[in-house]
Amino acid sequence: MADIDEDTSPLIQSVEVQESDEEEASEGEGTVKEQGNIKAVLTPSNNNRRKTTSDFPFSVEDRTASVSVNIPARPPRHHVTRPPPSKHHRRARWIVGILIILILLGLVAVAIALVVTATAPGETWYRKSVIYQCYPQSFQDSDGDGFGDLEGIRSRISYFKELGIRGVWLNPIYPSPKRDNGYDISNYTDIDPVYGNIEIFKRLLAELHENDIHLILDFVPNHTSDEHPWFKESKASKTNSKRDWYVWADGVAPGYPPNNWLSVFGNSSWSYDETTDQWYYHQFSSYQPDLNYSNPQVKQVMEDVLKFWLDLGVDGFRVDAVEFLLEDPQLQNETLNPLFNESECSSPPCYDSLVHNLTTNYPGIHELCRDWRKLVNGYSIQDRSEKILIGEIYDNIETVMTYYGNSSNEFTFPFNFFLLVNSDWSGVRINCIVKSWLDRMPGGATANWVLGNHDNSRIATKAGLFRARALLLLLLTLPGTPVTYYGDEILMTDVYVPLDKRNDTFEGRDSERTPMQWNTSNHSGFTFPNAEPWLPLATNYSLYNVEVEKDNSTSMLSLYKKLLQLHSTEAAFYEGEYMCLDATKDLLVYLRWKESDANYKEYYIIVINFSDQDTNTKISIDFANTELVFSTYLDRSNVSLKSISLRKGEGVIIRGYLSDTCNKADLSSSASPSCSAGPCL
Repeated sequence: MADIDEDTSPLIQSVEVQESDEEEASEGEGTVKEQGNIKAVLTPSNNNRRKTTSDFPFSVEDRTASVSVNIPARPPRHHVTRPPPSKHHRRARWIVGILIILILLGLVAVAIALVVTATAPGETWYRKSVIYQCYPQSFQDSDGDGFGDLEGIRSRISYFKELGIRGVWLNPIYPSPKRDNGYDISNYTDIDPVYGNIEIFKRLLAELHENDIHLILDFVPNHTSDEHPWFKESKASKTNSKRDWYVWADGVAPGYPPNNWLSVFGNSSWSYDETTDQWYYHQFSSYQPDLNYSNPQVKQVMEDVLKFWLDLGVDGFRVDAVEFLLEDPQLQNETLNPLFNESECSSPPCYDSLVHNLTTNYPGIHELCRDWRKLVNGYSIQDRSEKILIGEIYDNIETVMTYYGNSSNEFTFPFNFFLLVNSDWSGVRINCIVKSWLDRMPGGATANWVLGNHDNSRIATKAGLFRARALLLLLLTLPGTPVTYYGDEILMTDVYVPLDKRNDTFEGRDSERTPMQWNTSNHSGFTFPNAEPWLPLATNYSLYNVEVEKDNSTSMLSLYKKLLQLHSTEAAFYEGEYMCLDATKDLLVYLRWKESDANYKEYYIIVINFSDQDTNTKISIDFANTELVFSTYLDRSNVSLKSISLRKGEGVIIRGYLSDTCNKADLSSSASPSCSAGPCL
């Protein structure tokens, strides 16, 4: 006999025991519940009387028995009428609501701040710094083989620190046959044994960072050496998996290249390969075959190269030969240049005889640069210090400007070579170059200025020793990032290199690449006294070297240090305004200042005499409390704006104050019409 628990009995109105094997209840009888061979049909009921076991006189003995149970209906709910909230309660609710909204807004603000922090590129260190180009082969030899190396550079970190340098750019240090001094690379992810090895590189990088100095490497993506394993595979057969990592084509006829394209170094930009009976393309020499960026695999492998060095911690790249990265895939002939002067071509065919619209600045290059920028930006966010990309593009100013991209989404800056290749040192010309760059530069972008590099004659040779100080003053007081070439800070000049000592067989660039002059000892301290330097030193190294100039308060080196300190500490120079006041054949006068809310503004007046004659000028603006900061000769203590006398190649920096009542328009009205001359680029 089964009993029904009292705790469940109130739910049961009636129980009907069926001897049937049927499992379905008739429609409307209730809900069927089944356990084992017992089936209960639960039927709702309005009778809420509590039941006990005595109300159910039956026993459950048959295994097929079915139990029908009626469930009482749920009693109706009782609605409770609440009193309306009091005035105090309403006010409390309102206050709590406002607090919740404020808290939510605060959380949103914090979230936005975190996102901005997480995506910000970090410190833009290069805005306050000079970037110092260090030619590794010529900077310091540490082992007596006559070649500069990484250990040598590491031993000179204190020199960078003393100068105030925060960015060092190294020319290629990768394994290379050195037929183009390292710009013919045979392995992108290693160090040439001449310079050291990866472990030495890591030590150098770590010590530079310990001294708050950033390291920029040379990235050469346009071409490899013909001794690179990739090219060796590519030329092995037409079916090799790396065949289209380079540009190959059939000739138009036996013995004739695919088209009329010319190499920058002269002659055809195609070389014939007998093994596969095809021609390969090279924008430079025949031992520098161009990579094919139409191939996604090439794009990826070169991104991997960037990642390799970024993972080690480098701070950016100078990107070589950017305008040559892509070319017309149809390989059409280029047209003749109607402006070409044949008399200027000593050994035809000359590169400038064609219009290079199919082999330079070809569509797709900007997309490639944006991809690299995106990759580098990721490391900027990760390391909280901006990684920079500098592009080498020799072209007209409109084309060069496009490589900033939109909001600098390509290069941090493309190199500004217009002062570097200039030969007219008049104030009018120089101001026009400066104004042309600043006026065309995208908003928010960083300007840059270059007076020397490894491909051009040294500034002290090209412009003259007497003018070098004036040009250094210009370089370090213009808005933006100055880039200086090793040795220019001590007035190094071009060196004659005998034919049997020459390394650069194409353009004779050895003369501006000679060893750094450190002291008066044999080989000027570049290498061991009994060693043979890879290139000869200047004969005047005993006069122009670091040791001698460091102890001379009026030397070029002392001027370099003073100017760099001013540039890196005064906002008026590293991010302030520029305004030309006067530009003549001999003189350039301009203002530098930083906008502020102060009642009086601090201005710097720069006056430079580029001529080889003494001259006089005056400033008509009524500045108060003027003082001479220094002269490029570093030997005078005062100057009068009413009569400024300058020696040949001399420049001065004068600090003065101007009331806010004299605005920018008033200053502009004081400027000479010659300041608006142009265009010149």
